[in-house]
Amino acid sequence: MEQKEFFGVKENSEKLLYVRRGGNNEVLITKAVNGQIIEEEDTVHLDYEEARKLGIQLLKLANKELPKSGVDLKAESFVDKITIYQGINPDETPANLAVIAIDESDEARLLREDSGEEPGFSIKGEELEKLISMLAKIV
Repeated sequence: MEQKEFFGVKENSEKLLYVRRGGNNEVLITKAVNGQIIEEEDTVHLDYEEARKLGIQLLKLANKELPKSGVDLKAESFVDKITIYQGINPDETPANLAVIAIDESDEARLLREDSGEEPGFSIKGEELEKLISMLAKIV
């Protein structure tokens, strides 16, 4: 995913957020209005932990509930697909538990075992973004 500095910029949009890294590894988020000078008083300073928690919270809010059947991801290497499930508590409520099922064909398993490779998978691009979003939703 390409990093962006401005969020909320759309055609005819007046308000936006300007996100950037400051000194001391702070993350700075400034509410701005198109065409106006960005003022320090409109800036929120987040440390690493606060920024990480905000990112996870934004991903949670931006995602739908995961289906009970899980979500399939396309993978590379020795894996046909990966399915991500959200665990369920004994009281049938969603748990903060990610279950990752790796589906590899018999041929792929034999090839991996013959080569001495450890079980694993490669995932990139949009599928990786999807995985990160799903995991954030579960946390």
